[in-house]
Amino acid sequence: MNENIVLLLDIYGELLPKSQQTALYLRYNSDLSLSEIAEEMGGISRQSVNDFIKKGKGKLLEFEDVLGDAARFREISEELDRVNAELEYAVPNSEHADNIKKSLDKIHKAIND
Repeated sequence: MNENIVLLLDIYGELLPKSQQTALYLRYNSDLSLSEIAEEMGGISRQSVNDFIKKGKGKLLEFEDVLGDAARFREISEELDRVNAELEYAVPNSEHADNIKKSLDKIHKAIND
């Protein structure tokens, strides 16, 4: 679940209010506790942090339900992995295969950045 929230935050995070975005980032990317996040966000209450996280996660999931960008991202990434594996099996140790693999790696890197 955490991986999913991190991906959704990467894709849709800018659409959230700054407070929700910050709380989610600190929780899932920096792995801070509610107390640590509360301190980092200027001494707000842990309950406020919890509310920001809960509402932010809900909004991220709503965005994904409507837009589906994370699902498409996962699909493309998995397909690139399958093509790369298939290429290795079909044409091992070939200069053409190596060039195709490099191109696939560039595409994979581009969608991950």
